Amino acid sequence: MLIDDRRFFRAGLRAILESQSKISVVAEGKACEMPSLIKVARPEVILFCFSSYKDSLHPLIQLKKLNQPPSALVITEHISEIGARQLLTLGASGILLQEGISQHLPWAIIAASQGVCALSPEISRRVVSEYTTPVTQSTRKRAAQAKICALTAREREVLELLCEGLSNQEIADALSISSGTVKDHVRAICSKLSVQSRFHAARIAWQAKEFHISS
Repeated sequence: MLIDDRRFFRAGLRAILESQSKISVVAEGKACEMPSLIKVARPEVILFCFSSYKDSLHPLIQLKKLNQPPSALVITEHISEIGARQLLTLGASGILLQEGISQHLPWAIIAASQGVCALSPEISRRVVSEYTTPVTQSTRKRAAQAKICALTAREREVLELLCEGLSNQEIADALSISSGTVKDHVRAICSKLSVQSRFHAARIAWQAKEFHISS
């Protein structure tokens, strides 16, 4: 199933997919139409195709709320390390860059349908690089864990939800507190972690990934 607000790009993807005998497009539409399309078409894999990966965050959050959601591949023009981590944390089954999409899309869809994470070579190299530099990563992880320990239990809960890409209002709803209180917690988290934004706070949490934030 194709989800893309740009019809011209969606048409190009459809042409690529229709050239593959083992892949069929069961539905396509805009992000706002996704819930009803899933109910009717029951796709195995959904393609989120947006210029900015951030446009995929809310649809991924919606998918997580479903029972047995389909796999989701995100196609974007470019993405940072933080962005890739954010998408994977939210449950994306893979991330592909638009450049070279005709070469990688067919195998990526098959991989995602089989429960395998599919990444463009450029993104895959970053992931491999992270796990082949143990000394640097270990030092970075310990530093991140020390910072996380300075947070209160409630601030850790807020940070955990923040890492999932939730907005202040969505965090407020999840914790049954006001959005103003969430804003105060986010401000305190950024201050204690010595960062300028919620995305940098999430990066520290990801660096401490073997540490259970909510504990």
